[in-house]
Amino acid sequence: SARTVILVASLLGAAVFNTVTPREDKRGYPVKAGSSALAPGFKNFLMDQFSKPGYPVSPGFQMTASTTLSGHVPIDVARSEAPLFDDPVLHGASDPFVIWNPVAKAWFMYYTQRRATMPNPNGVDWVHGSVIAIAASEDGFTWKYLGTCQGDHDLSEPLKATGKGPEPGLTWWAPCFVYENKTFHMWVVLVDGVYRSWIGNRNIVHFTSDDGITWKYAGTCKLSSDRVIDPTVYKVKDLWYMVYKDEADGSHTHVSTSKDMVDWTTNPGRADPDGGQEAPFVFHWKGAWWLIVDGRGLRVYQSETGTNNFVYNNTVLGVADGTRPWDNAVGHHPGIVMQGGAEGEDQCVLFYFTQRGGNP
Repeated sequence: SARTVILVASLLGAAVFNTVTPREDKRGYPVKAGSSALAPGFKNFLMDQFSKPGYPVSPGFQMTASTTLSGHVPIDVARSEAPLFDDPVLHGASDPFVIWNPVAKAWFMYYTQRRATMPNPNGVDWVHGSVIAIAASEDGFTWKYLGTCQGDHDLSEPLKATGKGPEPGLTWWAPCFVYENKTFHMWVVLVDGVYRSWIGNRNIVHFTSDDGITWKYAGTCKLSSDRVIDPTVYKVKDLWYMVYKDEADGSHTHVSTSKDMVDWTTNPGRADPDGGQEAPFVFHWKGAWWLIVDGRGLRVYQSETGTNNFVYNNTVLGVADGTRPWDNAVGHHPGIVMQGGAEGEDQCVLFYFTQRGGNP
C-alpha cells in the first residue's frame, strides 16, 4: 500500500495555464512551481462541531463546483504548509474536493479515505472498502478531521454491506459536491465490491444533505456505462453538466447533461481529444472554460463553451521535482476552488494528492 496526503497550490492562467512561481515557505523549505502546502498539528475534531443547529445560511447563497465565493474566509495558500492534510486514521487521504459550507461557516474538504495502513494488503484491496471522510477548516489554513459521511445506502459502513468482490463490503470513491437552494448534493462512485485488482462495476450515485455530513440516497445515475468514476458537476446557463471518466471508452472524459441533476443523458460526447485520463474537473476562469484531468501529470484543456471542444493547453505538476515534505511526486486528482485574489482578480486554488510507495 502507499500513504497519500493532500496538498494545495495557486495557479496562473493567461494564454497558457501554469503554476505559481517558486517561493520559500515559512520554515525555509524551497517550494517548487505550483507546489503544495499543511498544518502539522491538526487534532481530531468532534463530529458535531459543525453540525449544531442554528447556523445562519446566507440569503440566496448558491454554489457550484467552480463558483467564486463572496463572504467566505479566503484560503491562505501563501501561509499553507506541506502537506496540507494527512488523514489521521488510515493515512490515505486522496481525491480531495473542497467546498465552502455556509451552514457550518467553514471549508469542508471531502476525500476518499484509502486504507493505506491496512495490514497485509492483498493486491489493491486497500484502495477498496473506503469511505468518504471530511476535514474542516475555519481559515483555510488549519484543517481538522471531522469523521466520515453518514447516510443510508451503505454510505456509512460499506465494509458491512454485501458486495460482489472476494472480500466483504463495498467501496466509495471520489465525491463531488454542489450547494443549490440550501441543499448539498453529492455524486460519488460506488464500486460493487472490495476487489484485489481493478475489476467490478462502478457507478455514480447521488445523495442529498441539509448539513453536508448526514446524507440521504437520491438515486443512481444512468450514464454511458457501468465503469464510470470521478464525477464533477457544474452549470452552464440553465443546464447542468457532469464530466466523468468512462473506463469502458478508453478512459476518455465523458460529459452528460441534465435539467434537474437527476436524469442525465446516457449518450454523451467526449470532452477530451486524447483519453487515458481520470478525475476531470471543469471550471470557469479568466474568460474561458478549463478542464483539468489526472493523467501523466495534471493535463489542462480549454474551451470557449465549457461543454465541448476542449483543446489541450498545458500540463502542470507532471514531474516529481517538489522539494517540500511529501511533494516530490506528480500531482493526482485535482480539485479547484475559485476565490478573490490580488488586484481584484480571481485566484485559482488547486488541491491535489501525492503518494509514496506502492501501486497505485
